[in-house]
Amino acid sequence: MEGTNIKKTKYPLGFYACCLTYTFERFAFYGSKPLLVLFLITAITKGGLEVNAAQAAIIATNFTAFTYIAPVIGGWICDKILGARYAVSLGCLMMGIGYFFGWKATSVTSINLMIIVVSIGTGLFKGNLAGIIGRLFDDPKLLDTAFSVQYSFVNIGAMLGSAIMGAVYMGSFKHGEVLGFRQVFLVCGILVIIGGVFFTLCYGLLQGQGKKPFKYLTDVNGNVLGVEEKDGDSKDDTSAPLTKLEKNRVIAIVFISFVSIIFWLFYEQQSVALTIYMDKYVNMKLLGITFSPAHVSTTWNGLLCVFLSLGAAKLWATLAKRPQGDLTMFQKVTMSFVFLGLSYLILTFMEITRGVGAPESSKIGVIWLFAFGFVLTLGEICFSPLGNSFVSKYAPKKYLSLLLGVWLFATFVANILSGYVQGYIDKLGIMGVFITFTIVSFVTAIVMFILSKPLNKLMGEDGDN
Repeated sequence: MEGTNIKKTKYPLGFYACCLTYTFERFAFYGSKPLLVLFLITAITKGGLEVNAAQAAIIATNFTAFTYIAPVIGGWICDKILGARYAVSLGCLMMGIGYFFGWKATSVTSINLMIIVVSIGTGLFKGNLAGIIGRLFDDPKLLDTAFSVQYSFVNIGAMLGSAIMGAVYMGSFKHGEVLGFRQVFLVCGILVIIGGVFFTLCYGLLQGQGKKPFKYLTDVNGNVLGVEEKDGDSKDDTSAPLTKLEKNRVIAIVFISFVSIIFWLFYEQQSVALTIYMDKYVNMKLLGITFSPAHVSTTWNGLLCVFLSLGAAKLWATLAKRPQGDLTMFQKVTMSFVFLGLSYLILTFMEITRGVGAPESSKIGVIWLFAFGFVLTLGEICFSPLGNSFVSKYAPKKYLSLLLGVWLFATFVANILSGYVQGYIDKLGIMGVFITFTIVSFVTAIVMFILSKPLNKLMGEDGDN
C-alpha cells in the first residue's frame, strides 16, 4: 500500500532508475555515433578502416536510421509477448555486444554487424523503457512533467557521451598516430551493459510494471488484474467510416510527415557530410582548445537544446497569453525551415570565405560551425517537439498506431537518404549542396507559410495550440 501512495504523490524511485538507465544508453549511443563516420574514413595506419566518404556516409546513417525503425517491432513484442523490463535488460546486453563488434571491427562487414545488433537491442530498449515510465504514474499532469525530467537525463547522457568520447579518442585513447576509435566502442559497450545490470537490479522499484506484456494491467507486485480494453474500446470505431474531419486530419498528418523528411534529411548532415567536411577543411582549434567534430555536432547541440528549450517554452507561454493565442503548429514548422535555411546560408558564406573548392590546406575556423549549430538548433526547437504529440492529438483513434508509424517511418527515410548526400557532394562539390539546401529550406518555409491557415482549418481548429 505504501507503493500505491508513492505512485500518486511523488516520483517513485523506479522512475529515477529508468532515467539513469536512459543516461547510460544515450552516453553509449552519442559517444559512438558522431565518431563512426570518422572511424570509417580514417586511414588504416591511423586506426580507421579507410572507406571512401560516400560509402562511409551511407553506413553511418544506417546506424541512426535503423535505431528509429527497430522500436516499432520491439514495441509490438512487449505489447503481446514479453514483459518490458526483460526486454530492456536484454536490449542493453545486445547493444553492448553490438558495440563490441565495433571494438574488434576490421572491415565494413563487422560495422554492419554492429549496426544490426545495436539496432535490435535499441528496438527492445527504447520505447519499452518509456512504456514502463508511463505505467509508474496515475496523474497525466505529473506524467508530462516526469517525461520532461526524463528528457533531461537523456540530454545529460548525450552531452557527456559526445563530449568525453570526442575528447579521449584523440587524447588518452590515442597511441602514437593511431586514434582511439576502437576503445570508444569498447567503453560504450561496457557502459550500456552496466546500465542494463543496474536496471535489472532495480526491478523491485518498478512497482510490478513491465513484468507482463503491456496488454495486461498489473498491480504493484506484477500480478495480472485484467487486460486493457484497447481492442474492445475500438470495436465500434473500427466498423465506422472516418468522418470528414478525421480524413482531413489524416491528410495533414501525412503531409507534415513528408515535410519532416526534408527537415531531418538536412538536419542529419551535421553528423555525416559536415563531419567529413570538418575533418578535411576546418581548423578545429579555438581559444587554444582542439575540438572534435563530435563536440561541434552533438555536444554543442545537446547543450543548446537544454537552454533553448527552456527559452522556447517561455516564449510559447507568453505568446499563448495574447488575444490571438500562441503560434499555430504550422507556423512553428514555417519558422523551423526559416532557421534551417539560415543555417545553410551560414555554411554557404563559410565556404565562400574559405575559397570555393580550395584544397585541404586552406582551412576555415570552427567558429562558423558553432554558429551553424546554434541556428540549426533554433530550427530543431521549433520542429522537433511536434512529433508524437501532434500525431497523438489529431490521429483517429483506430489509426493512431499506424500514423505514429508513418511519422517514425518518415524519420527513418530521412536518415537513410541522408547517407546518399555525400555521393552528390563528391560529384557536385559541397558548395552546390549548401546552396541547394538553402534554397529548398526557404522555399519549403514559403510553402508552409502559404498553407498554414488552410492546414489549420483542415485540422478543424481556427487557432491551434
